Amino acid sequence: MPMVDLLVVGTSVDPHISSVLSRLGDITVCRLDVDRFPRDQSVTLEFSRTGVPKVLVHDGEVSWDVTQPKVAWFRRLGKPGVSKKLHADYKDFVIGETEQTIEGLLSIVNPHYWLNNFWGARQAGNKPLQYATATQLGLALPDTIITNGLANARHWIDDHGEVIAKSISRPLLTAEGSSHGKTFVYTHRLDSSDRKSLAQVRQAPCQFQPLVVPSHELRVTTIGKRHFTVEIRTEDDEPGRFDWRATATNCEYKLGELDPQTGALLSRLLDKFGLQFAASDFIIDGNGDKYFLESNPHGAWMWLEAFVPDLDISGAIASWIMSRTC
Repeated sequence: MPMVDLLVVGTSVDPHISSVLSRLGDITVCRLDVDRFPRDQSVTLEFSRTGVPKVLVHDGEVSWDVTQPKVAWFRRLGKPGVSKKLHADYKDFVIGETEQTIEGLLSIVNPHYWLNNFWGARQAGNKPLQYATATQLGLALPDTIITNGLANARHWIDDHGEVIAKSISRPLLTAEGSSHGKTFVYTHRLDSSDRKSLAQVRQAPCQFQPLVVPSHELRVTTIGKRHFTVEIRTEDDEPGRFDWRATATNCEYKLGELDPQTGALLSRLLDKFGLQFAASDFIIDGNGDKYFLESNPHGAWMWLEAFVPDLDISGAIASWIMSRTC
């Protein structure tokens, strides 16, 4: 059974994984695709009196011992690949057992190097914890409130004037199979109708921040201690929407720079969570003041490479991996 240089945990449909793997040299790679497990791939976790667990991944006739790979790259989770033949009555149970096994694998494997460990990425993905950590380190965050209390929301909004609402977890509002189809909730400036219907905050916690009218924004993709910075400028035709993600194909992109002080603070933030990779967003107002918005440990980057030809984040990740496996 071959020992593994690189273990990748992600999904089969993630082009970012394929882009990086295509740039690697002659190393042994085990790819565990969550969306193919347990239907098309198998995992074995063995425990014995020796106290040293064994972690195996099987794909067809090939098996890998991934107990101690040189590098483990946790890219992201996805929906488990449950067999379509499974009776619907048992689906939730099987998904629960599968998710526990994946989390167990990611907790037990003991690589020499992590490219984002599972629990660090889980913690970093929690926005309130991320905000608290960022501000403690000295990154400038817009004043923020997360609440489902009507009185607290109304008082805070009245104190801050122009205010935007944004999602806490993800922008997907309704799924493709819903009666509304697939819809997204983007960063939105509150108007008079929003304020009149503010009682809806009781339905779910909502996040509010003061409106920062951007001169431009920065997407900073970090690999190790290198910060690849892209400057983004956009003109959104929809009144009240302040979110370049809604019009990403119409934005202007160019290589940018992150000042050394902010770069050092961002590195410290990622170090706090044990991350080697993240995609971070900053907004710069008309006065040149820079505000940290968020860091995504599972962020995308290939769309940036498409708009900025001199950018090679996939190559940088591959180089990071190769330097730790050879």
